[in-house]
Amino acid sequence: MFMSQLIRRFAGTFQLLFVVSVVGAAILLSVSLKPDKSASYPTPAVQRPVVSVVEPVESSYQPTVRLNGVVESRTTTEVIPQVSGRVIEVSSKFRPGSRVAKGDVLLRIDPADYRLAVERTLAEIEAARSELALLEAQATAEKQVWNQQFPERKIPDLIARIPQIAATKARIQSAEAARETAELSLQRTVIRAPFNARVLDTRLAVGQVVSTGSMVGSMFAVDNLEIAVPVSLEELALIGDAIGQAASIVREGGSDNELTGLVVRQAAALNEQTRLGTLYVSADATESLMLGEFVSVEIVGQDAPQTYRVPAASLTSRDQVWVVNDGRLEERRVEVLGIEDNVAVVRAFDTAGGIVAIPPADVRAGLEVNATLERSLASAGSGNTVADK
Repeated sequence: MFMSQLIRRFAGTFQLLFVVSVVGAAILLSVSLKPDKSASYPTPAVQRPVVSVVEPVESSYQPTVRLNGVVESRTTTEVIPQVSGRVIEVSSKFRPGSRVAKGDVLLRIDPADYRLAVERTLAEIEAARSELALLEAQATAEKQVWNQQFPERKIPDLIARIPQIAATKARIQSAEAARETAELSLQRTVIRAPFNARVLDTRLAVGQVVSTGSMVGSMFAVDNLEIAVPVSLEELALIGDAIGQAASIVREGGSDNELTGLVVRQAAALNEQTRLGTLYVSADATESLMLGEFVSVEIVGQDAPQTYRVPAASLTSRDQVWVVNDGRLEERRVEVLGIEDNVAVVRAFDTAGGIVAIPPADVRAGLEVNATLERSLASAGSGNTVADK
């Protein structure tokens, strides 16, 4: 009983000693496992990435810039009668899509009223001429009587019928002008095609009454067709002086629909929305073109004498390549002139120890690399190349 009382008295002390001993053992174990900072260990060597470099050969380059254009007409002519009346004939050619030749009759307006107007003016002319003849005869008789009675005196103008004769002559001139106007109106009852054209629109029918100045259709001249080609400033720089440059026009359907043309004009201002310029190309054969048709246009640019051909994969952005200089990577900004398959054509620049063919994933300026020369990239052919911008 005495032992049990003694154990109960010192139970708390035993528990405290046990906890302290466990904590102390844990501290000693952690200290024994901590590495010795004073000890020296070998540092693993950093392995440099290996890159392949190419040494391009300077050559000349003449790009062929491929663009897209749309067929337009310089002018669209509205068919507007100059006289009014009832339509008595409409040509079968005067229909949307039809072709008309210069001088072909498009429509006829009832000429009856205009024929009567011509006859009326002819009658007025005859009446005025008869009156003039009568006045001249009377004037001659009056002069004879006056000279007999007053040989030394001048006959007055009124007795000599001079004012009356002048007024009648003026009336004849007015009637002649009215006759020409009436005959011109009669001619205008027949409306003819002013040039070789294609009809865009018409809704005219026989029996319809048209008025002066009302549009009855529209057409465009076949030889007025040209191709409007949007072009960027970079593409214009490749082309150089565009006016007079030859152009190859390819319609949908392949090379069988290829036409030749010439750049005839360049827009004086950029488009406000797209900030693109416009070249106007005239095709040698416009008969086969359709208004609003989309075509491809290839224009040979000016020769660039100092260029490099580099792997297209060497470009890490639109105009960035990497070169090796003393074992380190350096960035170069380049001017890309065109693409040939897997090769980019750029203006000559400082390539240092070579251009990195395929930059590493962690590419950055100053990265140390081991360079291996892959090959010399010479000019791939001497013909024209295409620059898709």
